[in-house]
Amino acid sequence: MKKIIYLNSIYIFIFLSNSSLLSAQLTVPFKVRYQSYVKGDMTVIANNIVNRRDYNNGPEIPYYNHTSSANLNDEFNMEYVDIDDDDETFSSSSAELFLDNQHPKKILYAGLYWAATYKYTSGIEKKEGKFEAVDATRENFNTIKIKFPNQEKYSDLTGQIIYDGFANKELKEFSPYVVYADITSYLTDLTSVAGVYTVANIRATQGTINGGVAAGWTLFIVYEDQSMTAKYISTYDGFASISNNSTDITFDGFQSLPKGNVKAKLACASLEGDTNLIGDQLLFKSSENKDFTPLYNAVRRADNFFDSSITIENKNFANRFPDSKNTLGFDTCLMTIPNPNNSIINNNCTESTLRLNSNGDRYFMFFSAFGIEVANPDGTYEIATENSIVSTIHNKNKSNIVLNTEVKFVPANNLLISDSQKNGTTLSFENKENMLSNKTKQKIEIQVLNINNQPKGYYLVANIFSIKTNALVFENFLISKGFNAKSFMNPMTKYTYVYLEKLDSEQDAVALYLSQINDTYKDKIWILSLNNNSLTLTDNDN
Repeated sequence: MKKIIYLNSIYIFIFLSNSSLLSAQLTVPFKVRYQSYVKGDMTVIANNIVNRRDYNNGPEIPYYNHTSSANLNDEFNMEYVDIDDDDETFSSSSAELFLDNQHPKKILYAGLYWAATYKYTSGIEKKEGKFEAVDATRENFNTIKIKFPNQEKYSDLTGQIIYDGFANKELKEFSPYVVYADITSYLTDLTSVAGVYTVANIRATQGTINGGVAAGWTLFIVYEDQSMTAKYISTYDGFASISNNSTDITFDGFQSLPKGNVKAKLACASLEGDTNLIGDQLLFKSSENKDFTPLYNAVRRADNFFDSSITIENKNFANRFPDSKNTLGFDTCLMTIPNPNNSIINNNCTESTLRLNSNGDRYFMFFSAFGIEVANPDGTYEIATENSIVSTIHNKNKSNIVLNTEVKFVPANNLLISDSQKNGTTLSFENKENMLSNKTKQKIEIQVLNINNQPKGYYLVANIFSIKTNALVFENFLISKGFNAKSFMNPMTKYTYVYLEKLDSEQDAVALYLSQINDTYKDKIWILSLNNNSLTLTDNDN
């Protein structure tokens, strides 16, 4: 439910904004790239495009080690990720855009950034601390390729070079670069923006260089959704080398809500933040506060914010291929700024500051975005309250029933992969723990996925396999037990989904899920909504 509050004062929205930045290491000052008042929100997708190669793993195999035992990018031989089997690309990686409700959307802005350390085409470490070029050529890096959802061919894209460190005496050993392209028009031409984006031909050094090779891309999107609260969203880009120094970025041109909880989000992207090197921080304060507060959440530490990961809120962003938890020197983050009792951002706040700081690990920051809830132009504002969804569900074997069931749509993930046949061992079909302790009151997460040429519907999935032969063995096992089991492969991740039933409606899928396939299947199952979340664009998009 939304409560509309009318104010006597008139809300004035200011589009003009300034950024103030302080640092001797600030190579390219951060400037406003985009800013707007929006009834909607902002989001990101991203992926790295180089990965380790060792005796056991090629670069397309995800690097999941994100612990204290993980190696850093300068301890690996780094090579391009190239997932697409396309002779015209030498590097490529993918990520899926997921928007979490079915209300009509209008894409207002889409900015793509790609960045890498690129001193030369390839290099080696001849002896400890001594690096040499194997191929000293350095090609043009501001032209890449991008493939949009439901498209078979790439589009060529040329961007604006924000920074090239090759000519900088202090940074030449790393030679980081950053490129930007406004791709809003590409997205507004799509029938649906939800789905898989593949970015290709991003250049980086192969092998080793001083400090290690890192590279990746970040797509930042602002969209309108009239069912959402009003927000002020602004983005900044530039280039700052942070190591034993700090840089401030000031966000202004807004006014936070006059009453109630102040909610704000932050997005950022950087190079060279290492998993095991601490000391790098993002700190935040509003103009009313004297002290800065270190930012952190469940997956990012206050003293190691840039830790080679791609995260959205309190989770690693899993909907990408490869889906490495450790992205070896490339970071992208979207998070809600913790603000209990408005302790960091107050009501009627008009200015806030983001501080980039490090007293240890070096990182290169090049993008930041800030979004905060504000009043509508007419002075009204909305407070959203969360309630459980009461769904009427039709059960084929019983009469209509009403279940107090909270249904939440989430991106599909690979956390339920159940391959156990490795190195020739026997595949196990032992029952898993039954998670349905209460069949009439519970929370249900419906995973959402888009796959070209696969019939849309609601699939009751029993298992996911990264090894296709294991999937076929499990599928045949289910058939032998009397189930009409089938399977399909996600071409982005190469994972095979084995499912028990496919239904056309969400209500029927939830009912069958709650009944455990009419009490015939006692193992864990889950609902996958496939090709049902196509984004509806408003008529005035073009």
